[in-house]
Amino acid sequence: MNPSELPSLSQAPSERHAPIPGWILGLGVILSFWAGGYLFFYSGGFRGDVYDAGQITWGPVSTGPVAPPDPKVIGKRLYTANCAQCHQATGLGQAGVYPPLAESEWVTGSKNRLIAILHKGIAGVIHVKGNVYNNNMPAWGDGAPVPLKDDQIAAILTYIRSDWGNNASPIQTDEVAAKRKALASMTNPWTEAGLLAIPDDSATPPPTTKSPAATPSTPTPPSKK
Repeated sequence: MNPSELPSLSQAPSERHAPIPGWILGLGVILSFWAGGYLFFYSGGFRGDVYDAGQITWGPVSTGPVAPPDPKVIGKRLYTANCAQCHQATGLGQAGVYPPLAESEWVTGSKNRLIAILHKGIAGVIHVKGNVYNNNMPAWGDGAPVPLKDDQIAAILTYIRSDWGNNASPIQTDEVAAKRKALASMTNPWTEAGLLAIPDDSATPPPTTKSPAATPSTPTPPSKK
């Protein structure tokens, strides 16, 4: 066929765009609303200092006095996120693998030793409640992949010292901060022998109070005869 015999076109070819199907547009709108609602309820307000999104209260904020957060509640949340995988939510650990925290002498005993473990971790053999464990615990202080802050470590330790039948005094943030500073140059995890070399502050007897000095008695004058 000769080119002259081809049918002539009334309009030159051009590129056209087909309209987007309505069902795709509708699906996009639905997904956008769903994503916005999800972020509204679960973003934690995009605040970097909020661990649990439930701590954010949307709407009017009360101007009255605000009670300080309970460190045990915060500690339980942090424990669940960072520690429960090994030591379990019950604090009983895993037999022969991860030691228990419930009624553990390392938990309810010396604060100094317990704080030191959280800061630098522990490697090798350790005796807990008469049983031998040989495993590694990562550090949660300086040098950890995601180091915890002083108040977070204090909250975790306060929680584990007061749950599962444990009844020991809370850990203060300044105690954790002081130990962090003291261990700043330490790069290796603790061994059991190294921990036992730390003074056991739980065994320190309370200071004795001195009884007031006795008041000298006034001599009785001799009676006259």
